[in-house]
Amino acid sequence: MNKTEIPTIAEKKRIAGRITDAIIQRDSFLLLGHHDPDTDCVASLVAFALLLTKFHKEVTIFLAAPVMAQFSYLVAICKYNGISVIYGQSGRTDAYSAVVILDTPKPEMIALSAEIAALMEDQRVQKIEIDHHLASDASYAGDPGYRLVSEASSTCELIGYLILKMAGQTRFKDTDFFTRNLALAILTGIVGDSQMGRYLKTRKERFYYRTFSEIFDRLLIEKTAKNSSNLSSMEAVFDVIQNFSVQQRRCYEGIMDRRDTTRRIHYICLTMEESEGFLAKYGAELMVNVSKAAADHLAEDCGRLGLVAYFDDPVVSDFIQFRLRRSARFIGTDLRMVLEDLKIENGGGHPGAVGFRIKKGEIKDIKAYTADLVSRIEDLTGAAAE
Repeated sequence: MNKTEIPTIAEKKRIAGRITDAIIQRDSFLLLGHHDPDTDCVASLVAFALLLTKFHKEVTIFLAAPVMAQFSYLVAICKYNGISVIYGQSGRTDAYSAVVILDTPKPEMIALSAEIAALMEDQRVQKIEIDHHLASDASYAGDPGYRLVSEASSTCELIGYLILKMAGQTRFKDTDFFTRNLALAILTGIVGDSQMGRYLKTRKERFYYRTFSEIFDRLLIEKTAKNSSNLSSMEAVFDVIQNFSVQQRRCYEGIMDRRDTTRRIHYICLTMEESEGFLAKYGAELMVNVSKAAADHLAEDCGRLGLVAYFDDPVVSDFIQFRLRRSARFIGTDLRMVLEDLKIENGGGHPGAVGFRIKKGEIKDIKAYTADLVSRIEDLTGAAAE
């Protein structure tokens, strides 16, 4: 079932209420995100885990592999708060009474093990879903009535909404929801996914981004000791998550050397041989994150759109990945509509950024295919026009 916007404010409140009741009633929680988690995914896992610790719940975060170095402070928060983070092998799953799926567009993208896949089929286990991906082929993974899936700058924004609703209830008047670490985690996802709000299109998106970022930025400033070396503002958080490691920098520079341009779209297309070379040298997870950053920078450099295409690791996938990003100055187009107009089903994302996959067997010449794709995107978005 495709994801759609929650129809009314009242229904959104009811869903938040059901999730709140599930938090109270369930004892042990397993938190899941998507493969190759980005900033919002990692931050939302940590933020929701911290929320659960307010109620002394047993919490485990499952990741397919260790996260990028920029997110190490979020993993450190988990360790400090006694939140278990496990990688790759999930072990026993019979102890979990609830699963929370965060920031994941569709079930096939969930990072899980064989044991967790079986757990997802267990009707006795509550499945809660919080996500901001709509349109295209995004589809639900959570139980009906427990899907807080709505348009937002980030999944962390929706967690912030849930916490604010909980904090306003009399039964939680003695609960300190707004600790420094929780504010830091939520702010990380909000500023990271929207690039400090630059890629938001609608007045509603900008309003909610401004509202939630201001709330959690103020909390972070208030709860960080003066003269401390800890992150103390959303600007500082954004700087950290934008920093590249040495390996990331080398991968990024190598990819950017292969830039092609049209008048209004800058793009990078890696052949199978080039992709395999980068993957062998830097690994799939780093490649995913660097390709997203490259698409961002291409878009900003040309002022319109940036596109990156590369082949997946042939050992695990037979797809070619595409990342399309619009510039902060080119907000008149919802890129999800580009996917619909091009009849691309295996993809999704946000108004300002989308990703999609095409099977390798469907493309004979990746360079020619990408050049044609760029031309069609220019026509659809009006990017070729003066």
